[in-house]
Amino acid sequence: MPVVSANSDLVHDPFDANSVPPDPEIARGRLVCSTGNVVNAADDANTSKYHLANVPANAVVHEDTFFDVASWGFAQVVIGTETDTDALVDQTKATETIVTPFALGDANHGKRWWEVLGLAENPGGTVEIWAHAEAAATGAGSMAFRIAYLMP
Repeated sequence: MPVVSANSDLVHDPFDANSVPPDPEIARGRLVCSTGNVVNAADDANTSKYHLANVPANAVVHEDTFFDVASWGFAQVVIGTETDTDALVDQTKATETIVTPFALGDANHGKRWWEVLGLAENPGGTVEIWAHAEAAATGAGSMAFRIAYLMP
């Protein structure tokens, strides 16, 4: 078995013609956290929707993103874009009260928001994150959340 010495995708060797400089957002990105809260009324109907935040499409997702659904007034937690309702989360509230769509080292590690949301290409600008109701509300409620990402 050979002994090797290799670089990660964060290290660039200027003397190696095959070495590519690291992506600045990943190598030296600064963490941005948007913290918010959204409320629903007890009589909110099926197909209601709640605009949570706008996120830079090209930002790198971060595992500090969470949605605290313990007090959310819907039995089903559905979060995505305005048109792709469950692009990010689709699970029952009973599954967990703190929904974390990204885990350290998971399949979305190092991906951009536009990629994680299933868009075919980077739309530029920002992408909108929405919560959706797939059924009528079970009661009035609220959802605290934090959306975290890396920017250059």
